[in-house]
Amino acid sequence: MSLPGNFDIMAACPTVFNNDQTINYEETAQIPRFLERIGIHSIAVLLFGGEYYRLSLSEKGEIIDLIRHSSNWKGKLIVGINDNSLNAMIELSRLAKKSDADAVVVSPPAYVPFYRYGRKFVESFLRKLLEKVDQPVIFQDTELPEDHLPSLKFWKNYVQSNVLYGFKIEGRNSLKKIRTIRKTYQDAKIYGGYLGINIPKEIKAGSNGSIIGSAIPDIVIKSMFYQNFSMWDTLTRFLKFEVHHMSEFVEIEKYLLMKRGVITRYTSRDPSPHLSWRLIDELDRFYLEFGL
Repeated sequence: MSLPGNFDIMAACPTVFNNDQTINYEETAQIPRFLERIGIHSIAVLLFGGEYYRLSLSEKGEIIDLIRHSSNWKGKLIVGINDNSLNAMIELSRLAKKSDADAVVVSPPAYVPFYRYGRKFVESFLRKLLEKVDQPVIFQDTELPEDHLPSLKFWKNYVQSNVLYGFKIEGRNSLKKIRTIRKTYQDAKIYGGYLGINIPKEIKAGSNGSIIGSAIPDIVIKSMFYQNFSMWDTLTRFLKFEVHHMSEFVEIEKYLLMKRGVITRYTSRDPSPHLSWRLIDELDRFYLEFGL
């Protein structure tokens, strides 16, 4: 199949850290430059599945500014503004707007003490947030239990008023959720992103794009849309490898970016699960098979 004109492949950019676990801003800025060189036109930063929860509010603001200005990124930019604090999310949305982000990504808070965490609380939290965020919003379904997520009906007025730009759906049930949302909101943007493993099926289900890793999006596009079958088997095995080792996903992506000469360090800020030597050996074999 060819890449549909309205289907957007978006790469999620990780953060690079020094040996002392401070942020290496220069190497972090190299990632969007690399993505631009290989033909990627849309990126996402500070998403839920990455490292945002290991960054301070000021560090998140610096990353947002860095991507747009220090890396000279000219393409589409979406920014995750997730935090356990409502005020922090509002502040991050302002910083994202200042950096001309095309949209912000929001999710229910991951940890809220002293509250009964359920649909009523989540909808109340999101309602307060959406009143304050002055730019398009993408809601990220984080595979919480169904009764911990807002109902589809909750979004009706936000879709009609263009406050809600779209949905980011991930996880094993993503295809079913994409179909359900598409039936309910025909004009809303829907982004899949089960690491890229379901892209052809996501398109058939009604997705407008997929948010995948930043290490090999060029290989994903060539293999899935331009029928480069020589890489298909390796790519399929690699994506299943990432799914199986989801807790190490960020380091897997950064390790391959290091192998491709984009960055020099791949370890994540602690506390974080790190790549074992066995996983590194497997990644080295994938790298050779990809012929990068």
